[in-house]
Amino acid sequence: MGNSTMENEIELYKKRIEELEQEVRRLKEAQISTTSPRTIFGLTNIVIQTDPSFRITYINSAAENHLEKSRSEVVGKHISSISAPGLNPDKLIEYLTNALKFGKPYEVETRYIHPKSNKEHFIKITATVIKDGAQIMVEDISKLKMIEKSFKKYVSPKVIDQITSQGVDVFKPRKYELSVLFADLRGFTSMSSGMEPEQVKEIIDEFLSAMIKTVIDSDAMVDKIVGDEVMALFGAPVPYEDHALRAVNCGINMLRAHNRLIEKWQSEGKPAPKVGIGINSGIMVVGNIGSDQLTNYTVLGHNVNLASRLCAAAPGGYILLSEYTFQQVRDLIQKNPQAIKGRVKFKQGDIVEAKGIPQPVQTIMVELIE
Repeated sequence: MGNSTMENEIELYKKRIEELEQEVRRLKEAQISTTSPRTIFGLTNIVIQTDPSFRITYINSAAENHLEKSRSEVVGKHISSISAPGLNPDKLIEYLTNALKFGKPYEVETRYIHPKSNKEHFIKITATVIKDGAQIMVEDISKLKMIEKSFKKYVSPKVIDQITSQGVDVFKPRKYELSVLFADLRGFTSMSSGMEPEQVKEIIDEFLSAMIKTVIDSDAMVDKIVGDEVMALFGAPVPYEDHALRAVNCGINMLRAHNRLIEKWQSEGKPAPKVGIGINSGIMVVGNIGSDQLTNYTVLGHNVNLASRLCAAAPGGYILLSEYTFQQVRDLIQKNPQAIKGRVKFKQGDIVEAKGIPQPVQTIMVELIE
Protein backbone atom coordinates (compact mmCIF):
# COMPACT_ATOMS: atom_id res chain seq x y z
CA MET A 1 0.00 0.00 0.00
CA GLY A 2 1.40 3.39 -1.00
CA ASN A 3 1.96 6.24 1.44
CA SER A 4 -0.62 8.42 -0.34
CA THR A 5 -3.30 5.74 -0.05
CA MET A 6 -2.57 5.22 3.64
CA GLU A 7 -2.64 8.97 4.25
CA ASN A 8 -6.04 9.21 2.52
CA GLU A 9 -7.42 6.42 4.68
CA ILE A 10 -6.11 8.10 7.83
CA GLU A 11 -7.74 11.38 6.80
CA LEU A 12 -11.06 9.62 6.16
CA TYR A 13 -10.78 7.90 9.53
CA LYS A 14 -10.09 11.21 11.30
CA LYS A 15 -13.02 12.82 9.50
CA ARG A 16 -15.34 10.04 10.61
CA ILE A 17 -14.12 10.37 14.22
CA GLU A 18 -14.82 14.10 14.09
CA GLU A 19 -18.33 13.45 12.75
CA LEU A 20 -19.04 10.96 15.54
CA GLU A 21 -17.72 13.33 18.19
CA GLN A 22 -19.87 16.13 16.76
CA GLU A 23 -22.93 13.88 16.83
CA VAL A 24 -22.32 12.92 20.47
CA ARG A 25 -21.92 16.60 21.44
CA ARG A 26 -25.19 17.52 19.76
CA LEU A 27 -27.04 14.65 21.40
CA LYS A 28 -25.74 15.68 24.82
CA GLU A 29 -26.76 19.29 24.24
CA ALA A 30 -30.25 18.18 23.24
CA GLN A 31 -30.41 15.88 26.29
CA ILE A 32 -31.63 12.87 24.34
CA SER A 33 -30.66 9.27 24.97
CA THR A 34 -28.32 7.50 22.57
CA THR A 35 -29.35 4.13 24.03
CA SER A 36 -33.11 4.22 23.60
CA PRO A 37 -34.54 0.70 23.24
CA ARG A 38 -37.17 1.92 20.81
CA THR A 39 -36.14 1.85 17.18
CA ILE A 40 -37.48 2.70 13.78
CA PHE A 41 -36.67 0.05 11.18
CA GLY A 42 -34.02 -1.29 13.58
CA LEU A 43 -32.33 2.09 14.00
CA THR A 44 -32.07 4.51 16.92
CA ASN A 45 -34.54 7.35 17.34
CA ILE A 46 -34.62 9.80 14.45
CA VAL A 47 -33.32 13.27 15.35
CA ILE A 48 -33.65 16.39 13.18
CA GLN A 49 -32.48 19.77 14.49
CA THR A 50 -33.22 23.19 13.01
CA ASP A 51 -32.47 26.85 13.56
CA PRO A 52 -35.31 29.22 14.64
CA SER A 53 -36.39 29.62 11.00
CA PHE A 54 -36.66 25.83 10.63
CA ARG A 55 -33.63 25.37 8.42
CA ILE A 56 -32.04 22.02 9.18
CA THR A 57 -28.76 22.25 11.08
CA TYR A 58 -28.25 18.58 11.91
CA ILE A 59 -29.65 15.07 11.41
CA ASN A 60 -28.40 11.89 13.04
CA SER A 61 -27.55 8.59 11.36
CA ALA A 62 -31.05 7.20 11.94
CA ALA A 63 -32.51 10.18 10.11
CA GLU A 64 -30.08 9.69 7.22
CA ASN A 65 -31.27 6.11 6.84
CA HIS A 66 -34.95 6.97 7.10
CA LEU A 67 -34.73 9.93 4.71
CA GLU A 68 -32.40 7.95 2.43
CA LYS A 69 -30.21 11.03 2.15
CA SER A 70 -26.82 11.96 3.52
CA ARG A 71 -26.37 14.67 6.11
CA SER A 72 -24.71 16.95 3.55
CA GLU A 73 -27.76 16.67 1.26
CA VAL A 74 -30.15 17.78 4.01
CA VAL A 75 -28.36 20.27 6.26
CA GLY A 76 -29.07 23.87 5.25
CA LYS A 77 -32.44 23.09 3.67
CA HIS A 78 -35.79 24.09 5.12
CA ILE A 79 -37.66 21.37 7.00
CA SER A 80 -40.46 21.72 4.43
CA SER A 81 -38.16 19.78 2.08
CA ILE A 82 -38.42 16.68 4.27
CA SER A 83 -40.03 13.77 2.44
CA ALA A 84 -40.15 10.39 4.15
CA PRO A 85 -42.70 7.78 5.29
CA GLY A 86 -44.64 9.05 8.31
CA LEU A 87 -43.06 12.51 8.25
CA ASN A 88 -45.39 15.16 6.81
CA PRO A 89 -43.42 18.42 6.38
CA ASP A 90 -46.46 20.63 7.04
CA LYS A 91 -47.16 18.74 10.26
CA LEU A 92 -43.51 18.96 11.33
CA ILE A 93 -43.63 22.73 10.91
CA GLU A 94 -46.85 22.81 12.94
CA TYR A 95 -45.26 20.78 15.77
CA LEU A 96 -42.12 22.91 15.85
CA THR A 97 -44.20 26.11 15.81
CA ASN A 98 -46.21 24.88 18.82
CA ALA A 99 -43.04 23.92 20.71
CA LEU A 100 -41.55 27.37 20.15
CA LYS A 101 -44.84 29.13 20.89
CA PHE A 102 -45.50 27.40 24.20
CA GLY A 103 -41.89 26.83 25.22
CA LYS A 104 -42.38 23.15 26.08
CA PRO A 105 -42.23 19.79 24.28
CA TYR A 106 -45.07 19.10 21.86
CA GLU A 107 -45.86 15.38 21.37
CA VAL A 108 -48.01 13.66 18.77
CA GLU A 109 -48.65 9.96 18.12
CA THR A 110 -49.54 8.94 14.59
CA ARG A 111 -49.62 5.93 12.29
CA TYR A 112 -48.73 5.28 8.68
CA ILE A 113 -48.28 2.45 6.20
CA HIS A 114 -44.74 2.14 4.92
CA PRO A 115 -44.85 2.16 1.10
CA LYS A 116 -42.10 -0.46 0.71
CA SER A 117 -43.06 -3.02 3.34
CA ASN A 118 -46.80 -2.18 3.35
CA LYS A 119 -46.64 -2.63 7.13
CA GLU A 120 -48.41 -0.44 9.67
CA HIS A 121 -46.16 1.66 11.92
CA PHE A 122 -46.94 3.77 14.96
CA ILE A 123 -44.59 6.62 15.84
CA LYS A 124 -44.33 9.32 18.47
CA ILE A 125 -43.06 12.69 17.21
CA THR A 126 -41.72 15.09 19.83
CA ALA A 127 -40.89 18.71 18.97
CA THR A 128 -38.77 20.55 21.54
CA VAL A 129 -36.92 23.84 21.93
CA ILE A 130 -33.15 23.47 22.13
CA LYS A 131 -30.20 25.84 22.17
CA ASP A 132 -30.26 28.02 19.03
CA GLY A 133 -33.32 26.36 17.53
CA ALA A 134 -35.67 23.41 17.73
CA GLN A 135 -35.63 19.64 17.41
CA ILE A 136 -37.80 16.84 16.06
CA MET A 137 -37.35 13.36 17.56
CA VAL A 138 -39.22 10.33 16.15
CA GLU A 139 -39.65 7.13 18.14
CA ASP A 140 -41.10 3.93 16.75
CA ILE A 141 -43.79 2.81 19.23
CA SER A 142 -45.20 0.02 17.06
CA LYS A 143 -44.25 -2.70 19.54
CA LEU A 144 -45.82 -0.73 22.39
CA LYS A 145 -49.06 -0.40 20.43
CA MET A 146 -48.99 -4.11 19.62
CA ILE A 147 -48.61 -4.94 23.31
CA GLU A 148 -51.46 -2.61 24.28
CA LYS A 149 -53.70 -4.10 21.57
CA SER A 150 -52.88 -7.67 22.57
CA PHE A 151 -53.12 -7.31 26.34
CA LYS A 152 -55.29 -4.34 27.30
CA LYS A 153 -58.45 -6.47 27.63
CA TYR A 154 -56.74 -9.13 29.69
CA VAL A 155 -54.41 -7.39 32.14
CA SER A 156 -54.34 -4.22 34.21
CA PRO A 157 -52.65 -1.00 32.98
CA LYS A 158 -50.02 -1.60 35.67
CA VAL A 159 -49.09 -4.93 34.06
CA ILE A 160 -48.91 -3.35 30.60
CA ASP A 161 -46.42 -0.83 32.00
CA GLN A 162 -44.38 -3.71 33.42
CA ILE A 163 -44.47 -5.55 30.08
CA THR A 164 -43.18 -2.54 28.15
CA SER A 165 -40.42 -1.87 30.68
CA GLN A 166 -39.05 -5.42 30.45
CA GLY A 167 -37.23 -4.75 27.19
CA VAL A 168 -37.90 -8.28 25.89
CA ASP A 169 -40.06 -9.67 23.11
CA VAL A 170 -42.98 -11.06 25.11
CA PHE A 171 -44.53 -12.59 21.98
CA LYS A 172 -41.56 -14.87 21.26
CA PRO A 173 -42.28 -18.37 22.62
CA ARG A 174 -40.21 -19.17 25.70
CA LYS A 175 -40.13 -21.96 28.26
CA TYR A 176 -40.09 -21.17 31.97
CA GLU A 177 -41.97 -21.83 35.18
CA LEU A 178 -45.27 -20.17 35.99
CA SER A 179 -48.68 -21.02 37.41
CA VAL A 180 -51.99 -21.50 35.61
CA LEU A 181 -55.51 -21.38 37.08
CA PHE A 182 -58.77 -22.73 35.70
CA ALA A 183 -62.18 -21.91 37.19
CA ASP A 184 -65.63 -23.01 36.06
CA LEU A 185 -69.16 -23.57 37.32
CA ARG A 186 -70.07 -27.01 38.64
CA GLY A 187 -72.84 -28.72 36.69
CA PHE A 188 -73.92 -25.58 34.90
CA THR A 189 -74.05 -27.20 31.44
CA SER A 190 -76.74 -29.66 32.46
CA MET A 191 -78.43 -27.07 34.69
CA SER A 192 -78.71 -24.56 31.84
CA SER A 193 -80.63 -26.99 29.62
CA GLY A 194 -83.79 -26.22 31.58
CA MET A 195 -83.25 -22.46 31.74
CA GLU A 196 -84.28 -19.64 29.43
CA PRO A 197 -81.42 -18.32 27.21
CA GLU A 198 -81.66 -14.86 28.82
CA GLN A 199 -81.22 -16.32 32.30
CA VAL A 200 -78.28 -18.46 31.17
CA LYS A 201 -76.62 -15.35 29.74
CA GLU A 202 -77.26 -13.32 32.91
CA ILE A 203 -75.63 -15.92 35.16
CA ILE A 204 -72.66 -16.48 32.84
CA ASP A 205 -72.09 -12.74 32.36
CA GLU A 206 -72.16 -12.07 36.12
CA PHE A 207 -69.89 -15.03 36.84
CA LEU A 208 -67.33 -14.17 34.16
CA SER A 209 -67.34 -10.46 35.08
CA ALA A 210 -66.57 -11.28 38.72
CA MET A 211 -63.86 -13.82 37.88
CA ILE A 212 -62.17 -11.65 35.23
CA LYS A 213 -62.13 -8.64 37.55
CA THR A 214 -60.52 -10.77 40.28
CA VAL A 215 -57.82 -12.00 37.89
CA ILE A 216 -57.01 -8.51 36.61
CA ASP A 217 -57.00 -7.07 40.14
CA SER A 218 -54.45 -9.77 41.00
CA ASP A 219 -52.05 -8.43 38.31
CA ALA A 220 -52.50 -11.69 36.42
CA MET A 221 -53.57 -12.32 32.84
CA VAL A 222 -56.87 -13.69 31.59
CA ASP A 223 -55.60 -16.19 29.04
CA LYS A 224 -58.94 -17.28 27.62
CA ILE A 225 -62.63 -17.84 28.29
CA VAL A 226 -64.37 -20.98 27.04
CA GLY A 227 -68.07 -21.17 27.92
CA ASP A 228 -68.24 -20.82 31.70
CA GLU A 229 -64.52 -21.51 32.20
CA VAL A 230 -61.85 -18.89 32.88
CA MET A 231 -58.12 -19.57 32.41
CA ALA A 232 -55.56 -17.25 34.01
CA LEU A 233 -51.76 -17.01 33.96
CA PHE A 234 -49.49 -16.00 36.84
CA GLY A 235 -45.86 -15.27 35.96
CA ALA A 236 -46.51 -14.41 32.30
CA PRO A 237 -46.23 -12.10 30.47
CA VAL A 238 -44.62 -10.50 33.56
CA PRO A 239 -42.49 -13.02 35.50
CA TYR A 240 -43.14 -13.30 39.25
CA GLU A 241 -41.08 -15.49 41.58
CA ASP A 242 -44.14 -15.93 43.82
CA HIS A 243 -46.45 -16.90 40.94
CA ALA A 244 -47.86 -19.91 42.84
CA LEU A 245 -48.82 -17.81 45.87
CA ARG A 246 -50.37 -15.15 43.63
CA ALA A 247 -52.46 -17.82 41.91
CA VAL A 248 -53.71 -19.25 45.21
CA ASN A 249 -54.55 -15.81 46.58
CA CYS A 250 -56.44 -15.05 43.38
CA GLY A 251 -58.33 -18.33 43.76
CA ILE A 252 -59.26 -17.39 47.34
CA ASN A 253 -60.59 -14.04 46.16
CA MET A 254 -62.52 -15.84 43.42
CA LEU A 255 -64.24 -17.98 46.07
CA ARG A 256 -65.14 -14.84 48.03
CA ALA A 257 -66.52 -13.10 44.94
CA HIS A 258 -68.46 -16.18 43.95
CA ASN A 259 -70.00 -16.57 47.40
CA ARG A 260 -71.41 -13.06 46.99
CA LEU A 261 -72.85 -14.08 43.63
CA ILE A 262 -74.47 -17.17 45.15
CA GLU A 263 -76.19 -15.01 47.75
CA LYS A 264 -77.42 -12.68 45.01
CA TRP A 265 -78.68 -15.47 42.76
CA GLN A 266 -80.47 -17.19 45.65
CA SER A 267 -82.18 -13.95 46.66
CA GLU A 268 -83.40 -13.59 43.07
CA GLY A 269 -84.64 -17.16 42.90
CA LYS A 270 -82.06 -18.15 40.29
CA PRO A 271 -79.96 -21.32 40.13
CA ALA A 272 -76.76 -20.80 42.13
CA PRO A 273 -74.05 -23.20 40.91
CA LYS A 274 -70.76 -23.36 42.82
CA VAL A 275 -67.34 -22.74 41.32
CA GLY A 276 -64.45 -25.20 41.17
CA ILE A 277 -60.86 -24.01 40.79
CA GLY A 278 -57.70 -25.88 39.81
CA ILE A 279 -54.14 -24.53 40.03
CA ASN A 280 -50.84 -26.02 38.91
CA SER A 281 -47.29 -24.71 38.61
CA GLY A 282 -44.43 -25.90 36.43
CA ILE A 283 -42.45 -25.45 33.24
CA MET A 284 -44.63 -24.33 30.32
CA VAL A 285 -44.16 -22.88 26.84
CA VAL A 286 -45.56 -19.36 26.72
CA GLY A 287 -45.84 -16.87 23.86
CA ASN A 288 -47.80 -16.08 20.71
CA ILE A 289 -48.95 -19.42 19.36
CA GLY A 290 -51.18 -20.12 16.37
CA SER A 291 -51.35 -19.81 12.58
CA ASP A 292 -50.92 -17.01 10.06
CA GLN A 293 -54.67 -16.37 10.30
CA LEU A 294 -54.95 -16.36 14.10
CA THR A 295 -52.45 -16.23 16.96
CA ASN A 296 -53.00 -15.93 20.69
CA TYR A 297 -50.73 -15.35 23.65
CA THR A 298 -51.10 -18.55 25.67
CA VAL A 299 -49.32 -21.47 27.36
CA LEU A 300 -48.78 -25.08 26.34
CA GLY A 301 -47.51 -28.20 28.05
CA HIS A 302 -48.52 -31.09 30.28
CA ASN A 303 -48.53 -28.79 33.31
CA VAL A 304 -51.36 -26.81 31.68
CA ASN A 305 -53.25 -30.06 31.13
CA LEU A 306 -52.82 -30.93 34.81
CA ALA A 307 -54.26 -27.58 35.92
CA SER A 308 -57.31 -28.19 33.73
CA ARG A 309 -57.68 -31.69 35.16
CA LEU A 310 -57.47 -30.30 38.72
CA CYS A 311 -60.25 -27.85 37.92
CA ALA A 312 -62.45 -30.65 36.63
CA ALA A 313 -61.79 -32.67 39.81
CA ALA A 314 -62.24 -29.79 42.27
CA PRO A 315 -65.42 -29.99 44.41
CA GLY A 316 -67.70 -26.97 44.17
CA GLY A 317 -66.54 -24.21 46.49
CA TYR A 318 -62.94 -25.49 46.70
CA ILE A 319 -59.53 -24.89 45.12
CA LEU A 320 -57.55 -27.98 44.13
CA LEU A 321 -53.76 -27.61 44.01
CA SER A 322 -51.05 -29.89 42.76
CA GLU A 323 -48.64 -30.93 45.50
CA TYR A 324 -45.86 -29.00 43.76
CA THR A 325 -47.87 -25.76 43.83
CA PHE A 326 -48.75 -26.38 47.49
CA GLN A 327 -45.08 -26.86 48.41
CA GLN A 328 -44.17 -23.48 46.88
CA VAL A 329 -47.04 -21.75 48.68
CA ARG A 330 -46.28 -23.49 51.98
CA ASP A 331 -42.64 -22.35 51.89
CA LEU A 332 -43.69 -18.73 51.40
CA ILE A 333 -46.36 -18.89 54.12
CA GLN A 334 -43.83 -20.33 56.57
CA LYS A 335 -41.62 -17.30 55.96
CA ASN A 336 -44.56 -14.87 56.15
CA PRO A 337 -47.91 -16.14 57.51
CA GLN A 338 -49.57 -12.93 56.28
CA ALA A 339 -48.73 -13.84 52.69
CA ILE A 340 -51.97 -15.81 52.36
CA LYS A 341 -54.92 -13.48 51.87
CA GLY A 342 -57.55 -14.85 54.22
CA ARG A 343 -58.44 -17.67 56.59
CA VAL A 344 -58.21 -20.94 54.73
CA LYS A 345 -57.73 -24.62 55.48
CA PHE A 346 -55.37 -26.85 53.50
CA LYS A 347 -56.17 -30.56 53.48
CA GLN A 348 -55.13 -33.57 51.46
CA GLY A 349 -57.23 -34.22 48.40
CA ASP A 350 -57.64 -37.13 46.04
CA ILE A 351 -55.00 -38.44 43.69
CA VAL A 352 -55.66 -37.46 40.07
CA GLU A 353 -54.22 -38.47 36.72
CA ALA A 354 -53.70 -36.19 33.74
CA LYS A 355 -52.75 -36.58 30.09
CA GLY A 356 -48.99 -36.39 29.55
CA ILE A 357 -48.12 -37.01 33.21
CA PRO A 358 -46.98 -40.62 33.81
CA GLN A 359 -47.46 -40.67 37.58
CA PRO A 360 -50.68 -39.93 39.52
CA VAL A 361 -50.59 -36.56 41.25
CA GLN A 362 -51.37 -35.96 44.91
CA THR A 363 -53.64 -32.94 45.37
CA ILE A 364 -54.26 -30.46 48.16
CA MET A 365 -57.69 -28.87 48.71
CA VAL A 366 -58.05 -25.26 49.84
CA GLU A 367 -61.19 -24.36 51.74
CA LEU A 368 -62.26 -20.81 52.55
CA ILE A 369 -63.37 -20.72 56.20
CA GLU A 370 -64.16 -17.02 56.63
